[in-house]
Amino acid sequence: MNNDYLNDEMEIDLLELLKCLLKNSKKILICTFACGLVAFVLSAFILPKSYNSSTDITIVPAGQPMDYTSYLVGDRVLNDVSSKLKMDSASLFESIEVTRDSNNSYNYNITVTTNDPEKSCKVADKVVDSFKSQLASELNLNGVTTVNEAQVNNVPVNPNVKKNTLIGLFIGIVGSVGVITLCFLFDKHFKNKDEVEAYLGVDVLAEIPVNKQLNEIGE
Repeated sequence: MNNDYLNDEMEIDLLELLKCLLKNSKKILICTFACGLVAFVLSAFILPKSYNSSTDITIVPAGQPMDYTSYLVGDRVLNDVSSKLKMDSASLFESIEVTRDSNNSYNYNITVTTNDPEKSCKVADKVVDSFKSQLASELNLNGVTTVNEAQVNNVPVNPNVKKNTLIGLFIGIVGSVGVITLCFLFDKHFKNKDEVEAYLGVDVLAEIPVNKQLNEIGE
């Protein structure tokens, strides 16, 4: 066995690998397109969709301002909203996200995410209404003002069809290239006479051409 063959094997393999990938470029494109198509169909038509609706409010206390986040998603508000909308309190709590404005401590954003755009809008409105009626006087508030009312948003926030399709395309191309590369690396057959000569260190005296028609007749 020629030691020079082992030294040059990596360089030869990279060149042959590139040729192999180019030869199988059609398969790579088909696999990439198929994975992207599957991801698109799953995201657009099969996976459950989520819709959100947001409202912004300003809470003005009579005294020193405090964080009212826990009150907006507290038991009294949630129980009141769940009874009016016939929803489970636990799932209602999971669907509501309250964020206090870091630049203005009086402002709060309430975002509700459910599987129905109209339900998300109703929940957001009811949370604000319930907070006003249940806790405004008890917390000694001067006022609760709605800055931006909740709107019905018919565009789903999840799943992200574009993002998932791109991920599918990426998985397709990486997976197909990976499989072809592994098959190439574990293929120990000589592909031409140059490889035989490099490996054995002797010249090839003759080559026997492969005739597919003769093989078929022999079979």
